[in-house]
Amino acid sequence: MIAKKINSLYIHIPFCDHICPYCDFFKVLKNQINEDIYIDEVIKDINKYKDYSFKTVYIGGGTPSCLSFENLEKLLKCIDDFFGANLIEFTIEVNPESLSEEKLKLLKKYRINRISIGIQTFDQRFLKYINRDYEINIPSLINLTKKYISNINVDLIYGYKNQTLEDLNIDLDLFLKLDINHVSIYSLMIEEGTMFSFKKEKAIDDDKLGEFYDQIVFKLRENGFIRYEVSNFAKKGYESKHNLTYWKNEEYVGIGPGASGYENKIRYANSKSLTDYLKGIRKKDEEIVDDNLEIEYFLITNLRLEEGFNIKEFNNIYNKDLIEDKKKEINELLSEGLIILENDFLRVSDKGFYVLDTVLRKLI
Repeated sequence: MIAKKINSLYIHIPFCDHICPYCDFFKVLKNQINEDIYIDEVIKDINKYKDYSFKTVYIGGGTPSCLSFENLEKLLKCIDDFFGANLIEFTIEVNPESLSEEKLKLLKKYRINRISIGIQTFDQRFLKYINRDYEINIPSLINLTKKYISNINVDLIYGYKNQTLEDLNIDLDLFLKLDINHVSIYSLMIEEGTMFSFKKEKAIDDDKLGEFYDQIVFKLRENGFIRYEVSNFAKKGYESKHNLTYWKNEEYVGIGPGASGYENKIRYANSKSLTDYLKGIRKKDEEIVDDNLEIEYFLITNLRLEEGFNIKEFNNIYNKDLIEDKKKEINELLSEGLIILENDFLRVSDKGFYVLDTVLRKLI
């Protein structure tokens, strides 16, 4: 199997020590027997791609850091044996509760060079609200992490019930004091199928979310961060190379139940049945991506990026004249200040990011 143009691999670890009520990713409570079998099955799948030359690998979840030391090492060794020499970026997601110096040493041993820490908030009230009621000295944990991995992302959530602008500013100030180069910051959404949806929790109103988002963008830009994607901010050179694969509509492999992938013009979502997966049964929902659908995906993904995309390159790839084909819609969006067209690049404005769905509907 040869697919030189597929440079990225995602591996899903569904196990968690506890279930967060807002999370709509596929996850299950940790069970050691299932975990042992699962890692063996994942390694079988990785073996199918051993001849690929992946440039980025991302281990997400779930909570990859809650794996036992033995299973984590087994997985990392397999990845390193096959792909380690070619990897530019090797990322793992962790939670503060399950990250230790012993595991950090292990991550460095197997060439993980980027770590994403799910802090979510520094406020104990909101941590309790999302079932993350831990008490950890985050600055000490970050300093410990820096001894082994310097490229650190922190996940933060805003838009909690009863959160104020002052509360948000405290979270942002505490993040900035960590002196790291990347943050992914998302509004709290009430997704169908989560515990919050069953409890009939309500998201805060859009006006308040807009006020919070304005403050996030302002404060992070003021401190040298570039918003390179709607919810992702980085110092120059620290953008996530793996996630840019998704946002530039490039192909990638997804392993594990609940993972998605895009290979050879086919987008797929793996079944969310852990039982099937542990039995060696692989099921996928597949979508064949024709030229029209690929253009849709290109616009949906690339317009999430601050830089947008190069019109001339788009026209050459798809044998189109986007400006002419969508002349009326583009002129409307330009007049409303929702998009910017300059130096052959089309991108969404700050104002347009608030109504990105509207922008996309007009262009697709």
